[in-house]
Amino acid sequence: MERTELANQYHEQGYSCAQAVACVFADVVGMPVEQLAALCGAFGGGFRAEELCGVVSGAAVVIGAKWPHRTPEDQAAKALAAEKMRDFHSRFFQRFPSLVCRDLKPLPATPEKSSAAAALGIEKNCGVYIVSAVEILEEMLAGE
Repeated sequence: MERTELANQYHEQGYSCAQAVACVFADVVGMPVEQLAALCGAFGGGFRAEELCGVVSGAAVVIGAKWPHRTPEDQAAKALAAEKMRDFHSRFFQRFPSLVCRDLKPLPATPEKSSAAAALGIEKNCGVYIVSAVEILEEMLAGE
């Protein structure tokens, strides 16, 4: 099963947007799904305040684990993690107008769908954002 399909299933089963995105990268992160779900449990719904979109928070967990900044003195790692997060933001902005949940949720119609979202028949905005975030992370990982 592809990550996009699994992320959509996780969300339909009740995981938040952040959990759905992060959990499909358990193999990349090196943590069990249950641990990632717990870590990201409070991130959904824009930190439960309609702030930063949960898919961006979930992606940040994956980015932080893949390109970690572990010690304060490792400024090269800090710079790389920041670069990867900015790259994710840039790619997300190429598809959507904001990183903020409250701005994304009320869009009048389902945002433009990626090929994966269309293939999965996703109609709800959050589902489109989840699948898109997974696609972006896959593109970033493939570029390594």
